[in-house]
Amino acid sequence: MQVINRVGLPIGSYVALKRDGYFQNLHDIQTGPKPTGLTVSPGDNRYVDVNGDGVIDDNDKFVFGNPFPRLTFGFTYNVSYKGFDFNLFLQGVGKRSMFIRGEQVEPFHVNYSQVIYQHELDFWTPQNPDARFPRLAASGSQSNENNFRRGSDMYLFDGKYLRVKNVQVGYTLPNAWAKLLGLQKLRAYVSGQNLLTFSGVKFIDPESTEFNSNLGAGGANSARSYPTPIYYGFGLDVTL
Repeated sequence: MQVINRVGLPIGSYVALKRDGYFQNLHDIQTGPKPTGLTVSPGDNRYVDVNGDGVIDDNDKFVFGNPFPRLTFGFTYNVSYKGFDFNLFLQGVGKRSMFIRGEQVEPFHVNYSQVIYQHELDFWTPQNPDARFPRLAASGSQSNENNFRRGSDMYLFDGKYLRVKNVQVGYTLPNAWAKLLGLQKLRAYVSGQNLLTFSGVKFIDPESTEFNSNLGAGGANSARSYPTPIYYGFGLDVTL
């Protein structure tokens, strides 16, 4: 995956090859377009040959949107009744593309990960021809080169989400009871932050990004960052 800055496009737009299913058999391999110099196998990614020259190269790349949210929203709800109060804040993104790389997409990623995550188990086999990911292949193999060293829309995920950012439930003692304790007001509350997240991407924080503050994409987004913490708390508001 690469990013491009071009007049008429959002800054940092994604540029990559577009997958066209998999090479399912030897006939597909013999007749389909392939990157020059690579020997592919059934279960490897096929790519769209944009210019029809029978070769997959940089001339066949598409622009696949950008990492910036196109729709953001929030919802706040406050209600109180007979000393009880309830506060809710929801926040989310309705449309956003995420570019995720590294061991979160590639099983046994190069020489230092050597793991496969649960969400990567949907890989190609003859019995699973429409899998999310291509067949398993050793790091450094030509299949691995074709599948994971060619930036493609395989790395793009739907980044929309809805998150329960804050919930608080409180109770304020009646004034008469508070005065018995020598207080003007006493309120107890429990609260939580980031309690629930609804997202199609379950294995990474949907708020994470591959860009730093200078819009540099060094290292991209491989989920090697601290997730948004879930917080539970209890407190007292005391007025003397």
